[in-house]
Amino acid sequence: MRNSSPRLWAFIWLLVLLVPAIATAQPGRPRRGGPLRNSRLYQGYSNYGIMKISLGSGTATYFGDLCETGDCLNARPYASTSFNYRYSGRVQIRGDFSYYRLSNTDVSGKNFRRNLSFRSGNVELAVMGVFEAFSYNKFFNQRPLFSPYMFAGFGITTMAPRAKLNGEWYTLPRYNTEGVNYKTIVPVIPFGAGVQIPLNPVMDLNIEVSYRKTFSDYFDDVSTVYTDNAELRGNNPIAADLADRTKEIVRPTYDSRDGLHWNEGHKRGNPAKKDGYLIIAARLEYTLNPLVKVRRQNLKFKRPRFSTGSSGSRSRSKKRK
Repeated sequence: MRNSSPRLWAFIWLLVLLVPAIATAQPGRPRRGGPLRNSRLYQGYSNYGIMKISLGSGTATYFGDLCETGDCLNARPYASTSFNYRYSGRVQIRGDFSYYRLSNTDVSGKNFRRNLSFRSGNVELAVMGVFEAFSYNKFFNQRPLFSPYMFAGFGITTMAPRAKLNGEWYTLPRYNTEGVNYKTIVPVIPFGAGVQIPLNPVMDLNIEVSYRKTFSDYFDDVSTVYTDNAELRGNNPIAADLADRTKEIVRPTYDSRDGLHWNEGHKRGNPAKKDGYLIIAARLEYTLNPLVKVRRQNLKFKRPRFSTGSSGSRSRSKKRK
């Protein structure tokens, strides 16, 4: 992924730069000058303070010690709910609550002899600023067909990597496989870009790509070096089996005193680079207090007007005169 990541972000920035030109070049789109009579703006309300809620779904892809190349990508489910508040013409404040899954394995990778794997279901809570390319338009019929935006913020996420051993799943942070008691709630910095497509006066479709820079290297329970396996086994045999799984497929050929386990200090991961994850998602937004009211058809039955006898006689008398 180190080789493909610059290409991905170059494509995202190209999208952000080109979409405004495409959107503003749409021919034949009518534009009205003044406020509509059924709008909140016509009644003297501010065009800021608009609130939205949204539901999103997509994929989450892990990057870390168990996936250092582009041939090991493993997209897992992602879902979120959000609340947006318009602060100014081009700025929104957004709060996200998300659930996502991550997983990967050394099988078929360059470190297949290490034979480690993990999976996890995590929860993320984040607050972000959304910066739009176009200033907020007052009316739906004035909004562009595409509205690109970028966002960045701060959040926290849980992480609970698990691994399967002899048919059972074990929560790895409980076993200190590298002799480190690491935190399972860590800060993250989300940032990315997207495009908004209006569907109707109160509904929008958002498609976005984002990345989470994390402050932990233990999303996969792999970071530094092997610890003394004999010492681990003395404290907890399961911890020893989870820490060094090379012997399940091949015997270590060097740096191993007993021919079964790596010696203490042998490289297990790369602490120089923190783990992270990529989110690709689509969001359906609903506006709680739109500036323009939605016109609805009047379904009331209207009684037909029939002329009465007295009114008919009056009309005939007028014609005679």
